[in-house]
Amino acid sequence: MTVERQLTVQNRAGMHLRAASKIVSALRDFKCDVELIYDQRTANARSIMSLTQLIAPPGSVLLLRVKGPDAGRAALALEKLFQDRFGEE
Repeated sequence: MTVERQLTVQNRAGMHLRAASKIVSALRDFKCDVELIYDQRTANARSIMSLTQLIAPPGSVLLLRVKGPDAGRAALALEKLFQDRFGEE
């Protein structure tokens, strides 16, 4: 199963280490491959360093691509995390 969604970075600091860490933690229990794509750069969403290399500022729209048996649940978890501004505000 493959799920694709658009997610908007809504926190004030954009994609930084703390936000990347929360994404990696949120995916810990899901069996799937997860990518975030921004400005022709693709990041493995299970890697903090890969995520920070997206250099996605506030307001950026990222493409989320999830493949695997838990794709739907993982996508929902990340949608909620992005909507909650990574718990920062």
